[in-house]
Amino acid sequence: MFKLTGLVLLIACTYLLIIALGYLGFATYKHNLTGWFLILTAFAYGLGAPYWVWRELKKEKVVRRENQDRSFWLIIPGFVIVFYASPLEYMCMMNTLPHTVWMQLVGLILIAVSLLLFGWARTVLGGFYSGRIRVKADHILVQNGPYRIVRHPAYAAYIIMSLGIGVGYSSLIGLLAVILLLIPALIYRINVEEQILSAEFGDQFNQYVQNTKRLIPHLW
Repeated sequence: MFKLTGLVLLIACTYLLIIALGYLGFATYKHNLTGWFLILTAFAYGLGAPYWVWRELKKEKVVRRENQDRSFWLIIPGFVIVFYASPLEYMCMMNTLPHTVWMQLVGLILIAVSLLLFGWARTVLGGFYSGRIRVKADHILVQNGPYRIVRHPAYAAYIIMSLGIGVGYSSLIGLLAVILLLIPALIYRINVEEQILSAEFGDQFNQYVQNTKRLIPHLW
């Protein structure tokens, strides 16, 4: 009962955030192309929420998981500031960065690249994808597609997308949130995830680590 009540509250908060995101998109799309992305994101999450609830309630055999999903909650503040403070700064605050069409276009290019990368990674993972760090009973170590290039392409896509929103809205607050909040939180999440994968897959994962970088090909 407690878990179900918590889930209902989480769904309610999620839909409030979706409505707020849609509002910010509608409030800015006439003057900033990035507003269209917020509208589409709110629409997609609004439609996808029932599926997410079904996945949360579905019984799955999990052999390893992160304790209390700490890394999930750590990345939320960075995302919230990027998605919500960026359009608010664009609407209500004095220009810190130039409000130009070129900034919007660069932001949209970054967002498009992130969506392609995330969609690729999500497709390759298939049923192994989860918003939580956990290893299922039938889990395999995916090493094809974008996972041949970097070990965490979806997280790389999150960073590129967030940078796109910050640039598109000419938001200094949004860009600082990416650097100071989101990237450190994702690095922590990567470390937690790799500890679990190493414990589960042993030498296979260690060999994979030797052949790939975390987020940036050939660098890190």
